[in-house]
Amino acid sequence: MDTSRTIAEARTWFAEDIRAVAPVRNDLAIVEAFARVPREHYLGDGPWRIQPRQLDRPAYDSPNADPRHIYHDVLVSIDADRDLNNGLPSLWAYYFDHLRIVPGATVLQVGAGVGYFTAILAELAGPTGRVIAFEIDESLAARAARNLQSYPNVEVIAGDATEAAELPTLHAVAAFAGATRIPELWLSKLASGGRMAIPFTGDDHWGFMLLIERSGDDFAATALGSCGFYHCGGARTPGEAETLQAALAAHDGKAPALGRLHRGQPRQDDPGVWYRGDGFWLSRAV
Repeated sequence: MDTSRTIAEARTWFAEDIRAVAPVRNDLAIVEAFARVPREHYLGDGPWRIQPRQLDRPAYDSPNADPRHIYHDVLVSIDADRDLNNGLPSLWAYYFDHLRIVPGATVLQVGAGVGYFTAILAELAGPTGRVIAFEIDESLAARAARNLQSYPNVEVIAGDATEAAELPTLHAVAAFAGATRIPELWLSKLASGGRMAIPFTGDDHWGFMLLIERSGDDFAATALGSCGFYHCGGARTPGEAETLQAALAAHDGKAPALGRLHRGQPRQDDPGVWYRGDGFWLSRAV
């Protein structure tokens, strides 16, 4: 570690590294947000348990509590007993770059954790925007709420986002847990031009990040690459998980080029079906 750099300089270097590694191509405000938000504020005092981004390499403890240790593109443990980590910064920078969040946007976050990525979203939405962050774990929700007190544009809700009774019009949705379906409320509240990133994962927790973009009543679907996530309990069923696992296995764990997310059910013999859920389906690209 370069001890000649200040923490602020390390954070700026970290943000620039994320820009190149993710990569961030469309929205440089993401890079600026990572340069502003102090990761150590959300992760608590060190030393920290760090997992290299190469997941086949062992985790290790930082040698001391110097925050510069966590200004690298690494996972940092939140709860080692549950194998719960603060996510990989470059991965989420890549997803946020596809969400195209602009100042004034209303964003739904599903799975706030300790609030670090909530803060990044709040920076992107700006003071005229709004971030509604659900966290199903009450202790984590309380911790996130404390960490995010300086953001008046953030509302942290302790609860299951799939059981929300009502939501405002949404310009972006970022889900941090693996699903087999998209709740109808999230789809119906997504604005035309709005985008949603939600991991579609099988029973083994692995799958792909599904990007949905709405245009009127049309929902374009794109797979943003492989990913692994904890299950989002209310947004999956055993039958769908089994079907998705089989569809992924047929393509070596990856989604093919996708076309659209459709409401309803396709014909049984429709060759364009890639995945059939309960009340919706994903088609292949034409």
